[in-house]
Amino acid sequence: MTLSYDDVAIFLRVAREGSFVGAARSLRVPVSTVSRRVAALEARLKTQLLRRTTRAVSLTDDGRAFSDRCGQAVDEIEAAADALSANGQNLRGTIRITAPHFACSEMFGPYLLEFAAAHPDLVMDIRLTDATPDLIEEGVDLAFQFGPLRDGRFIARKLWPVRYVLCASQAFLDRHPGIMRLSHPKELAAHPCVLTPPIASWAFDLGSEQTTIRPRILSAVVDDLALGALAVRRGVGIGYLPESLTLGNSAEPLIDIPLGGWRPAPRELFAVYPASRQLSAKVRAAIDHAAAGLDWYKRPAISSQDLGLSR
Repeated sequence: MTLSYDDVAIFLRVAREGSFVGAARSLRVPVSTVSRRVAALEARLKTQLLRRTTRAVSLTDDGRAFSDRCGQAVDEIEAAADALSANGQNLRGTIRITAPHFACSEMFGPYLLEFAAAHPDLVMDIRLTDATPDLIEEGVDLAFQFGPLRDGRFIARKLWPVRYVLCASQAFLDRHPGIMRLSHPKELAAHPCVLTPPIASWAFDLGSEQTTIRPRILSAVVDDLALGALAVRRGVGIGYLPESLTLGNSAEPLIDIPLGGWRPAPRELFAVYPASRQLSAKVRAAIDHAAAGLDWYKRPAISSQDLGLSR
């Protein structure tokens, strides 16, 4: 049986995007073309690959089996094509990227946009999320994630550390003057804190010593770092925040809590991609461009299992 490569690739894009509209947008073709090519593939295979509803599409059992077996092969073909294109610096296709809101907007997002502008034939599909997506299930080519990583199915390239600070507003400290006399992280258990998921534990260093605590008294739980920083500025509680979010606001300054010399441990940011896929030229180029924008030298790729990063 002879199948059209384009039909298979379009079907895989629909499966990964979860809709005909999303696939059409990323491929830059009409929705009708996507629908027609998938229907032609189903007719050729004599089986239904997708369940269609008015809101979304989902894989049938046959569709999932076909996607699992064909997905890696198509990824390898696209990676080979990318490598040839890269020889002439002509990257093309689509690169699907996920990143935390804060890290992308505050750190490397502008460099990714520069990269997109330099490669007009490349569609950059950036999804911002503070959750940890399943790269394989969602068809993600590249994820920027903070450690620790979830499992060893991915290759991780360490990029740079992000400094954190323990802080509170002056108004909050006026109401809780004893906080500035605390000498150990465990003493934070008696004070209200602002938690910013997915960070559930706060890590601290003192020389070679390390400790981790879970705040017990929660004055607020905010799954957005910028809003969490605002909550701390407004005196809601103690914050454990990226240093860059605590600077530059003279109207509502945040005060660094000394904590007897204990300092929040930096969080490492990684560029992550599935180990089951060959690193394509476009993914490698995107990582290098984002890293170079922050004057970071490139480190060798290593398995997340080797890093000892597990939840």
